[in-house]
Amino acid sequence: MRDAEEGQQEHIVTLPLFSTTDRNGRMTALLPGRRTGRVAPLLPWLLASAVLWALTGSVPFGALLGLAPTPAISIFLGHPVTVGAAVVLLFVSIGATSGVYSRAVEQFGQTRIAGLFARLAFTGGLIVIAGVLLLWTLTSDPSRPFDLEAIATSPTIPPELGAVVGAGFALWTAISLLRLPGSIAHARRRQADIERLRVEGSSFIGTLTAVNFTNAWLFNLPIFTVEVSYIVDGRTRVVLAHMRTSAERVPVIGSRLLVLTDDRGSTHVELDPSNIVTFDPDVWKYVASDG
Repeated sequence: MRDAEEGQQEHIVTLPLFSTTDRNGRMTALLPGRRTGRVAPLLPWLLASAVLWALTGSVPFGALLGLAPTPAISIFLGHPVTVGAAVVLLFVSIGATSGVYSRAVEQFGQTRIAGLFARLAFTGGLIVIAGVLLLWTLTSDPSRPFDLEAIATSPTIPPELGAVVGAGFALWTAISLLRLPGSIAHARRRQADIERLRVEGSSFIGTLTAVNFTNAWLFNLPIFTVEVSYIVDGRTRVVLAHMRTSAERVPVIGSRLLVLTDDRGSTHVELDPSNIVTFDPDVWKYVASDG
């Protein structure tokens, strides 16, 4: 319960989230006092989630997609007790993958990376079980040819069908793996910029002068474009930024924000902890419609 409360508190602290460079899932947060994200703490959770998905996927791949090496194993995997156990494992796997997602957000402050890690846990486990069952099936009957035409001509469900489905998950996994290094580097770079600006940058009190709702949402979080003005050496400057927040935490025009800048031209906008922000009470106009 305490972990859930702390996670909810962190979620509130990071919202609204501002970015002068990125949009949508690439917007990056770094909670005060946190270091830039690391992959190592996520690996045990990623591996555990993948194992759970492999166990869960053994039933549909073995009983429904033809990747059972023997009829006895196919019957076992299709037994109501086995199916019931797989359904229970399905919910456990979903929970574990949600844990991977939330921990990736905590590490890297970015939903895009979190989605990639969650996808790897899901597809990685499925391609492992598909590969194991396919290899087991082919070695059990070495004389049987592997012919993709059997998908259309076989009177029963052939292992080729399971192999094709597994190959689809393998392709999905490969795409995620190719995208992950660049996404991690991007998030760590953004977090390092935020950390540097908080320590070395110049700090200014800014005023929210424009809040424009884009009529778009990331999941159920509304997305805005905003303008923040601040004064430097007697001159007013304006920062344009993207904002993602919850419907209950949309700051009104006139709210005080913190603007951090440096000589490199980097700019970061965040809530000013020394000022109380007023949020728009009309939350319903920012709630995502079910349709």
